[in-house]
Amino acid sequence: MFAEEWTKKYSQALQEVSQCIGLCRMFITGLNTNIDGLIHVSGKEIENIITEKKLANEVIYKLDNPPREIRTFSDVLAGILYCAKTGDGEEWFIRDPQIIEMIKSIFSYDRLRMGGQCGIMTNVLALMNLRVIPNVVELPPLQAEQFTTEIGEVLIPRFEGKEIVFKKPLEAARHGDKVFIHWIFEFDNQFKARINQEIVEAPVENRFIATYDDENVKLKTDPAFREGTLKVISEVGKVILSGYHMLQTSYSDGSKPEDYIKETLELINSWRERNPELRIHSEIGFLADSALRKSVLDMIAPRMDSIGLNEDELADNLYTLGHKNNLRKIRALDAPQIYKGARKIMERYQLSRIMVHTREFSLSLTKSDYGINPIDELYSIIFGSLFAATLAHTGIFPTIRAAEKTLKSGDLVVSEKGLMEHQKLAELLEDEENYPKQKFLKEGFTETEPSIAFTPSKLTEPKATVGMGDTITSASLAGEEALTRRAKKIPT
Repeated sequence: MFAEEWTKKYSQALQEVSQCIGLCRMFITGLNTNIDGLIHVSGKEIENIITEKKLANEVIYKLDNPPREIRTFSDVLAGILYCAKTGDGEEWFIRDPQIIEMIKSIFSYDRLRMGGQCGIMTNVLALMNLRVIPNVVELPPLQAEQFTTEIGEVLIPRFEGKEIVFKKPLEAARHGDKVFIHWIFEFDNQFKARINQEIVEAPVENRFIATYDDENVKLKTDPAFREGTLKVISEVGKVILSGYHMLQTSYSDGSKPEDYIKETLELINSWRERNPELRIHSEIGFLADSALRKSVLDMIAPRMDSIGLNEDELADNLYTLGHKNNLRKIRALDAPQIYKGARKIMERYQLSRIMVHTREFSLSLTKSDYGINPIDELYSIIFGSLFAATLAHTGIFPTIRAAEKTLKSGDLVVSEKGLMEHQKLAELLEDEENYPKQKFLKEGFTETEPSIAFTPSKLTEPKATVGMGDTITSASLAGEEALTRRAKKIPT
């Protein structure tokens, strides 16, 4: 399929989903919500800071031996350079609170924005005029202000006596609650820094995240959130859970990460008992510790209907599970190897759906028991891809109208890499699974078990990179909810 034909499919997907988005039931999002302090950094700026503070040798050593946690200010600088050099996006935890004050004094921030997968996906869904119940453990007014109030309904459960009520974020805010700001260092593909004799250049735009957060690291759920969601779970179509990547290998109080995972599983069991038709999706974020990564996978994935991850997370998890071949190809966005890797994880954990989202393309595998037609799944991931492209193009979380305007502007281009990888995947399916290559190239999906849906991305010169994965995930799941409701012809 050529770029022009994919553009038509993007228009068709937007039309199909937007016409029935009102059929969506309520969404629940969890578990991590915070505030992002966005900082755009240039190579020259980082170079000057390192020179001024005489940290070159220290940073170069850490660039080659990434600590993947922050105990000194040089760790922050090394993290930025490491992500710029590799093109990866990573999140390292701040172990010394004094580092926060150093970041504030040296960088400050360009602007504040909703942060955390839960928070971001809540806003994306609400901007589609949907009802969303997020888990928010700490809700000071500054956090509440980051929730969208333009359209849709963000509902915060609160106790009033023994009764549960649902309030708007600003009405539910508590002045004594903690403020958690995660520092997002964004850089573009023009980033270039010279440290001693080493030159660091960014192959693509990306970001490095420095996080200090003593609540979300324990995956806490607000008591009112637990009670409130159980009260309305029969009205909910999908739950999206994330934040497991924030778990620590150990805690000062002697608790273990598995203790907190079990608490979320108990809530999941309660939801499913009350609503057997519920679909639950989890985004699998970056976890540096291999043993903890495996614990999360082994405990969470079997309880999910669907999981989502990017190419680096796919490679990391495959490595953890003992699959060590072709990981470089996966990180290089080789679609055939991404397909094979995703299928290994799907089969191991008996998932009904798995989605891999990358900068250049996205693909999903769905089994028939997931309950969506292959063409509707394709339209859903295209819809999600368009929303992510709109975020990149405008720098703000999009509405359906903004996505339509961006698509019509002609400022987005179909990824040539995505088109090439679609061709390669089609050839693999024909050679190894006897699925007609031209049929897959023409339609973008297969009628197999599991079915495969593939879309090349729409690209632009990005004004934002943070939240792209969360945007494509939440918008795709909203598309699924809308189109499956339409297919079942169930009235709202």
